[in-house]
Amino acid sequence: MAKTAVIVIDVQEMFFGGEKPAYRAAEVIDGINALTDAARRANTPVFIVQHESDANGPLARGGAAWQLPATLVREASDESIHKNVGDSFQHTPLADMLREKNIDTVVLCGYATEFCVNATARRAELLGLHTIIASDLHTTADKPHLSAEKIVEHQNFVWSHSSMSGNGVKLMSRAEILRTECFA
Repeated sequence: MAKTAVIVIDVQEMFFGGEKPAYRAAEVIDGINALTDAARRANTPVFIVQHESDANGPLARGGAAWQLPATLVREASDESIHKNVGDSFQHTPLADMLREKNIDTVVLCGYATEFCVNATARRAELLGLHTIIASDLHTTADKPHLSAEKIVEHQNFVWSHSSMSGNGVKLMSRAEILRTECFA
């Protein structure tokens, strides 16, 4: 039986608060809360990843932009990962922590679809982890050349039509994940 963990990537005030929050910000947070609630009830580990910059940067640890939004439910049992590059595994203890818990499947959600979520998915896949992306629980911001909606749509297409290691990245909606035995 697969042992699963949920990894919530970069759901932070800088991206989900302010005048121009991420595409579908409130909807994504509500969905993540439902997903992580189901995971916790099944004793499935939840990892909260926060991006941080140096002390003078916009995401300095402890600063207002670095904080989790008040609407994101975080429990004391959740594991914390702090990163300073897009890939949640690079220069962090995440891989070791997953190994220690005998995790072989990860469910990814959060921000930014085309950067941090994608980089983490690709690394997880290369590490041999079964990688599931919650297709409706990742988001990004508009870019000069493409809307956030189109970026999310495009990245879902890419994930569902490519494989780097042979494991592939599996795309499932929150409802599909909750109907499976991911958290059994």
